Amino acid sequence: MAGEDPKNMMDGNYGNGVAYRNGHSGMNGNHGNGLPASAADSQAGAAPEIGERLGLPPEIEHITFGYLPLSKLIVRLVQETFNGLNEVINEMSDLQVSQSSHHSSANNLDPHVNGNGIVHNSQANVQKKLRILNFAQDRRAQFIKILVLSQWSRQADAISKVIDLKVWLDGQKRIYDEASVWMGELKRVLAPLKMPNPDLKTALEALSLGKASWLPDLGYIPPKPLSSREILKALRNINTLLSIRLNLHEKIPPSFRNFTIESGRAIFRVCDEFEVELSIADEDPQSQLYFIDFRFTFSPASAEIPGGRIRDEIEGKTNDALKREGLNGCYEFLHDLVLTHKLSILRTQAYEMARGLWSQHLKVEAVHRSLVVQYWLNRPGGKNWVEVGIRRKRIQRSPQNSANEDSPHIALRWFRSGKEVTAFEINLRLGDLSLQKILKQVIAMHTNSILDQVATKLREGLVYSKRILKLRHVASISEPLNATLFVQLTTSKAVKMVQEPVTGRFALQPSSSLYNQVEKELNNLADPGSEISTRLATLRAIVSLDEVETRAQIHGWEVLKSLNPGQDTIRHLFSYDALRTRFFRRKDWSRSWILAFTTGLMRDSWWIVELKEKKAEAESWGQLGNPTSRVGPNFKVAYRIPMTGFKSLVTDPSYSTLAQVERVAVGMISQYIDTHQLNVREIPHKLVLAPVNLPRPRSAVLNLRLTHKRDPAKLQSQTPMSLPWANEIITVTFQGTELATNCAIHTIAARLTTPIPNIRSLTSKIDYSIAFHPRSGEFAFRALTSVGASTIPLLLQRLSSIERLVQFFAIIKHHDLSCSAVSLTHLEFVYASSPSTLKATIHFFLDLPMRISFDTGNPHLRIQDSLTPLLRSPGGLHLVIKLLRATLPLLRAFSAMECAHASDNMSILPRSAVWYQVRYQNPRGRIELRLRQRRDGLMWFVDALGAAEGENASEKAKQRIKNLKSGVGGKWQWMGNEVVASTTEMEDLMRRIDEVYGSGNEEKDEAVQNAPTGKKRKAEDEVVVLE
Repeated sequence: MAGEDPKNMMDGNYGNGVAYRNGHSGMNGNHGNGLPASAADSQAGAAPEIGERLGLPPEIEHITFGYLPLSKLIVRLVQETFNGLNEVINEMSDLQVSQSSHHSSANNLDPHVNGNGIVHNSQANVQKKLRILNFAQDRRAQFIKILVLSQWSRQADAISKVIDLKVWLDGQKRIYDEASVWMGELKRVLAPLKMPNPDLKTALEALSLGKASWLPDLGYIPPKPLSSREILKALRNINTLLSIRLNLHEKIPPSFRNFTIESGRAIFRVCDEFEVELSIADEDPQSQLYFIDFRFTFSPASAEIPGGRIRDEIEGKTNDALKREGLNGCYEFLHDLVLTHKLSILRTQAYEMARGLWSQHLKVEAVHRSLVVQYWLNRPGGKNWVEVGIRRKRIQRSPQNSANEDSPHIALRWFRSGKEVTAFEINLRLGDLSLQKILKQVIAMHTNSILDQVATKLREGLVYSKRILKLRHVASISEPLNATLFVQLTTSKAVKMVQEPVTGRFALQPSSSLYNQVEKELNNLADPGSEISTRLATLRAIVSLDEVETRAQIHGWEVLKSLNPGQDTIRHLFSYDALRTRFFRRKDWSRSWILAFTTGLMRDSWWIVELKEKKAEAESWGQLGNPTSRVGPNFKVAYRIPMTGFKSLVTDPSYSTLAQVERVAVGMISQYIDTHQLNVREIPHKLVLAPVNLPRPRSAVLNLRLTHKRDPAKLQSQTPMSLPWANEIITVTFQGTELATNCAIHTIAARLTTPIPNIRSLTSKIDYSIAFHPRSGEFAFRALTSVGASTIPLLLQRLSSIERLVQFFAIIKHHDLSCSAVSLTHLEFVYASSPSTLKATIHFFLDLPMRISFDTGNPHLRIQDSLTPLLRSPGGLHLVIKLLRATLPLLRAFSAMECAHASDNMSILPRSAVWYQVRYQNPRGRIELRLRQRRDGLMWFVDALGAAEGENASEKAKQRIKNLKSGVGGKWQWMGNEVVASTTEMEDLMRRIDEVYGSGNEEKDEAVQNAPTGKKRKAEDEVVVLE
């Protein structure tokens, strides 16, 4: 097997140290008969130490690269066999075998048909047999090869040593070849540096005699030295010749057009590169210009080039260029020299930076004449680098010389995340070379680009595009640390993001544990420009959520952290811009309603969410505004809470904001439940937005029409509604919550088509729960409901109460009575004012039956229980008032009689409001009094006076009875044994009757007759309190 490691098949630690004897692999934790890997490594490491102590050469390298264990080959072959067998079985199952048509043969005499009726020699059966045989034969061949390899591996130890020896010999041969090549190259490089042997004979002769005999003497006469005047004249002539030549005969390159002529030389200046001084040696314009001096005009290069080999080389090359190509050749040579020198300076600076502060974050490579500097080595994502080199491009010259020429210059290429950036401007400052400044400019542009992308993506959200929160990007072209991004997270918190230029790591200020965690995430992003905005948006959501949660707990809200639905549910329930969500609930709210706060780049939103009643605390949610059962099985509906002003997009977690959110949420919940109730009751209604009232949000007013006000079945009321409404319109307005009970306050207003008479006199007596307008007939009342409860049942009950109240007003007015206190639950009126003021109170509570009550000491307390059923009868209050007036004299007489008699002598039994019994013990007697209708009025019928006419009656009692029957002293009439009297005469009649039954005790009777009149008045006025 090619690439097989023979030593892996043997004992001990070979190759990767996991193969052992008998082919066992260390992967399964079995050592076989060999040693563990750690033991073998220790033995192998001890061998070189022993060899060094004995003075032996080191061992040759053991080759392990490319070796594979035999066990891996066997495992792969077994796996391949298993997979192939599955494929063969599947192919055989796809072949259909025909059934035999002779099933009648019970003994299966046909030898080609088995007991199941399958034909052995069918085509499909033959194919199956061939397929399984071919597979078995192929696998057998492969396993034979494995067997051969396993037998061969028993001798792998010796072959491995041969391989190691062969590699070592090849390495030694390669070393000898490289040594010979290196020596030849060294000889070639040192050839120009070799100096000739000194000529000592000529040197001695020249030093001693001042001449050399072998040098010929040409007999030249030395010129006379020039005077200062002559030198000045010669320099002026040269200046003139240079001026004429340069202006008339020479073709000056565009870069050499900045020159001056002085001191017999022309000084050509190239900005930020060099200055060269040239002169002439002949007046002929066609003669050559010669090199005089050269200086660099940029830093950090030295201005003067010292004399020596380098200067001589520059002078020779310049003169050759001037001879061949003139000024253009001179410029090209010197310009190319300066560019090369600048690149070498930048390369030196790059290596110094890589060894200094930028260590481990900068990689410098010199590629030909270019310099490649990679920055931010440890940042994830694509590589970032700059290439500084020489570029040639075509430049449009001045109109005087419009020819296009190639002008090489130093240029920079910038690669950001592996892609070249073409549209950028950078000042290389070639007059003051500094790679650090160049690199800082590039990094500043990179940082500005990242921060600008982040700011652009953040401005896609409304909170920053509408400038509700501040977002400011400060750019810098030279210093990366001055490039910052200021992001206001909430109304009270902000963060500033900067990028460190050396490492490329982002930092958030001010520092906190949360910001440090976000920094780690930012510094692990492969594409920060497109991903940082998401992290900052999430950070804003977290900070905003934390502030709201803290203030909500102080406000008394319960944070429902257990409700944590999935992102899909959140997106369906609220919106796609919700990055974080938190749920809240007031403790006194219904369990079916909760508050939700969502935050994102688009806006901060508050929501009301209704849960199903059976699972009010479920964690799945419904579709906002469009409830659907597919979103969450335990959610019904969710609506956004409208906010105005600054709070419409960003939540200021103040007490007033949360109070406003709670107020609007309660109103929305109440209106939602009310509309649901109206739909169930089939009552037409409409929600109308109230006018804008900043800074509060616009609230909706619920208008409903009672088209079925006379249909008790649909109103679910016990009495039909007969109150005359104007257009049958009722307005329900939410007014906030009550601080004490945290109940929702609703104002319900309607208008009567016919105003109530004398309502002005009653308005001062009506309590705060209801108000009437005297002229327009409009009335309004307050309704308090718990959050989550409907106002409609209470509204209908209150309307019924108002209808009853208006009816009572009419009845009281009809009887010329006055009201002393009015509310939606009770009505108090005065039905008697002389000799004392007597009041009756009618109670009509929402959940209790209507009843009547009297104050302590009122005579009608005796029949209070009898009047209550009459109040609920069809006659109602009208009948009760008539009875109050009709029974008042009688009940006053009863009170006086009870004061005059001992408690055990007389008892009064009211059978009903119109039927009474008076029983006496001494003398024994019984009187029955009934109130009946006679002619046009009510009359009292008094019966059973015979007890006072018996044998035991005294003479005075009999005389009084005669006087009573004869009508002496009274205006009543006798009808047989009954006395018929009007209601106003009952007090006097009962006094006379009481005198009759009180005559058994003569002394007492005398005392009563002789009693002063003041005592009598006291008996009439005194009131007995009955239990």
